[in-house]
Amino acid sequence: MHKQNIYKEYQKLILPDFEIPVEIHHEHRRSARVSLGHQKAIVRIPILCSAVQKEQHINWARNWIYKKLTQDPQARIKYVPRTYQDNTIIRVRNTDFTLNIDYSAEASAASGRRVGTNIRLVIPASCPPFQRSDLAGKLISKIMAATYLKGVKNRVEEINQKFFQKKINKVSLRNNSSNWGSCSTSGNISLSTRLLLCPDHIFDYIIVHELAHLVHHNHSSRFWDLVASIMPDYEEAEKWLKKHGEQHRW
Repeated sequence: MHKQNIYKEYQKLILPDFEIPVEIHHEHRRSARVSLGHQKAIVRIPILCSAVQKEQHINWARNWIYKKLTQDPQARIKYVPRTYQDNTIIRVRNTDFTLNIDYSAEASAASGRRVGTNIRLVIPASCPPFQRSDLAGKLISKIMAATYLKGVKNRVEEINQKFFQKKINKVSLRNNSSNWGSCSTSGNISLSTRLLLCPDHIFDYIIVHELAHLVHHNHSSRFWDLVASIMPDYEEAEKWLKKHGEQHRW
């Protein structure tokens, strides 16, 4: 019988230029284990260990995380927030947008809009500095989703008609950091706005991947055979995403 986690607790590991959430799982296990998740570090320790052993396990895990993230640029890149400043140039789908940020003492809520190739954000001056880039990224993602949704829908339908001829219920762009896309059994296709920052062939690969789920809603050999019949080099796209994907985020 599978034994569930008994309980969790949460800490943060603060590094010189960013911080990472640490989720501690107390489990029925004999040894401690640590891993780096998409947005947090996960530490698993024996639930029956003493208070002294618990502290030793957690200190060992925190030291391991610190060493890993300070010595391996690829491991740490997904935890370091992107920095947005006034006049920052953001390239989206081969277009350069200029970011204009107004930290307003009068604003009670953040807002943003696009005027041509200018993205104008208003952020309350009371917003803590360490939250500003994250908030700016979410606003920019939302603006770019509205800007490019029609074109993305057209591209999805173009690929669908050429290779699949399946019924699509809805196509949406969301600021999703946990995956690049998803497809529901009801035909709803959701694509991450991070794809707007990726090369065209990567965007097309994710579209093909999700459309293929309208035929095989799994990752069986038949699913991958279908993807390969449309994009024989799809494995190169997978490699690109693993190597460069974390750099393409808001």
